[in-house]
Amino acid sequence: MLVIVSAGCSVLRKTAEEPDNEVEQITITGFKATGNEPFWAMEIEFDNLLRFTSLTEEFPEIEFQMPQPEKSDDPSVIKYSTRTYNAQAEVIILREECTDNMKGTRFPYTVTFSLRRSPDDVFTVFRGCGQYLGTYRLNDIWVLEKIDGKPVEIPQSRQKPTMKVDLAGRTVSGYGGCNRYHGRAELVNNVLVTGNILSTRMACIDTQEIENRFLKTISSQSLEFEIDDKGLHMTDGETELFFSRAE
Repeated sequence: MLVIVSAGCSVLRKTAEEPDNEVEQITITGFKATGNEPFWAMEIEFDNLLRFTSLTEEFPEIEFQMPQPEKSDDPSVIKYSTRTYNAQAEVIILREECTDNMKGTRFPYTVTFSLRRSPDDVFTVFRGCGQYLGTYRLNDIWVLEKIDGKPVEIPQSRQKPTMKVDLAGRTVSGYGGCNRYHGRAELVNNVLVTGNILSTRMACIDTQEIENRFLKTISSQSLEFEIDDKGLHMTDGETELFFSRAE
């Protein structure tokens, strides 16, 4: 069974059941991946295009329309499939630390880019490392650590609330401390605009207050946020949330 968690108004936030499509969208590179031997690069402009370049004669530069992510039971994996009139690409972004084998630089994501030209039957596979850029760094799995500066205290038998932001899929989901939840979300002008949050309906006396407060804060809101070396700071204008990046 599902229950809708509603949220009130605030002078510092806009209540919105659905993301406002009239607000100008951000069209910058949100994710970039690179690899070596041979050198290749992939850039994603969400809601726009996916661009692949390499130092190979066969695939010097190809642009694809940016697809929606495919459904996956593994939250650490994001998959895309896209094609043009003469080429097909399959992308796997794995939330696993990756090290550049030439410079030694560490990245949070391992990327596999498989590419073939029509009518070839065999894919050429490129492997490398990637990361989200700018405000798109919000696209990750986060663990709630503090509410209004006070540590979130959860019984050892339970896990802390989490929030997975999927900007490409326009969703936010996770665990509230007792129930699983899911809702629409969209990055608009550097603000995360969410729709109503739907939650399962289990009753947990020891964590219900924290879950209710958390879900109310992120439901049907325009959430301002900042990401620094410590983690994610987010507010609806009244309540401040602090998250660490999930390991």
